[in-house]
Amino acid sequence: MRLKGLLMALAMVLLVGSLTFSASAEGAVRSEDFSVQKLTDGKRTTYTVAEQGGAVSLENAKGLAHLYIEFDRLPQDWKLIAGGKEYTCEGGYLHQYIDVAALCGEQTELTLQFSEKTAIADLYFFEKGETLPDFVQQWDAPCEKADLMLISSHSDDEQLFFAGVLPYYAVERKLQVQVVYIVQHFEANGYEDHVRPHEQLDGLWTVGVRNYPVMSDFPDLYSESFEGAKAAFASAGVTYDDFKDYIVGCLNRFKPLVVVSHDLKGEYGHGTHIFCANALTEAIKAADAHRPEKTYLHLYEQNQITMDWDTPYESLGGKTPFEMTQEGFGCHQSQHWTWFKRWIYGNSGEIKKATQIKTYSPCQYGLYDTIVGADKQGGDFMENVATYAQREEAYRQEQARLEAEQKAEQEKAEQQRVEAERKNRKRLIITVSGVVLGVILIRVLLRLLLKLQRKGKK
Repeated sequence: MRLKGLLMALAMVLLVGSLTFSASAEGAVRSEDFSVQKLTDGKRTTYTVAEQGGAVSLENAKGLAHLYIEFDRLPQDWKLIAGGKEYTCEGGYLHQYIDVAALCGEQTELTLQFSEKTAIADLYFFEKGETLPDFVQQWDAPCEKADLMLISSHSDDEQLFFAGVLPYYAVERKLQVQVVYIVQHFEANGYEDHVRPHEQLDGLWTVGVRNYPVMSDFPDLYSESFEGAKAAFASAGVTYDDFKDYIVGCLNRFKPLVVVSHDLKGEYGHGTHIFCANALTEAIKAADAHRPEKTYLHLYEQNQITMDWDTPYESLGGKTPFEMTQEGFGCHQSQHWTWFKRWIYGNSGEIKKATQIKTYSPCQYGLYDTIVGADKQGGDFMENVATYAQREEAYRQEQARLEAEQKAEQEKAEQQRVEAERKNRKRLIITVSGVVLGVILIRVLLRLLLKLQRKGKK
């Protein structure tokens, strides 16, 4: 009996491991390649890998309308199979939302097929009409054309030294904002990191960025000078030219109107920051690169402007851009042991405004390069620059004006044609009438002549 009880308990464990219900009830997840328990435990620190590629089957009698996957590593393209049809889902998203109902109609069964080495931390699905939790991130694709591109060396620099930039321009100004990272955080110093990549996306989402960020394959290496960075990256097979080429590629891909990046001295002297800023100054003037209309560097001493990150906005829920960024950095829990936490919050949370930060102030920038003239008012990266949306609107208006002018000219020409035809008809009528009258008169005269001739003969 005791052995029977143990076997029953073991069977229950195996059943839970192969058939786990999601939070949205009456749904089941099955897989022979992934650990279903890790897929559905809601913990990013646990993940499961399909070494040879794998599939996940989902069932929900009430319907599968939404799917959300938090991968542990960036996936390749993968397949969603529903109703006998196969749909390709784009890879490269660490956190990926799929609107199943919009893609293939509401389904009760789905099969997800992944390539080899796919690593997944968590998987969620939701029924039609179910309110999606706040943690579900519905990322847009990276910008096709960026109004502003922020180049950040590391995940969390965008929330620290560039505090205020993202919530103000992405949310309050509603611009197309693209974040570009110089290094990746999937591994550091030879160890895999399963936390920081998630924090990176959580932080961006929190401050209102919706276009998915991009990052290089360069490792995160610490150094304290340009030469130190050069040596550190050389040991990993990465050169300064690789940095520059990566930035040139991003410039050409996103065609930013304005670029914002690091201090040439690396803020607190971080070699990667220095490498990044210096490579940018060369990249923007490279013959094969799209040249931004303006490039700003943090703390640059020439053509300085001071940014206001302490004005509250309704679009930010009454908060200031700086307060939003403080919330963004709050997502980077793995970095809160560093001095950065004291820098942005204070020793006991006393820092409430960006202007309270005097060292490496997030409010101070300098216009390093411009092809649209110097700033006169200051305080706005977009001064003298029309956004892509404004340019498209101006183009539409110009096209509408030209079309209206063309239509007016066509209408005028048509009126002139009609008037000319009317006059021609009138002339024709007069001419024909004259001819007819002439013929009649001639006939009358001929008759009179004939009568006179007859009388003369008599």
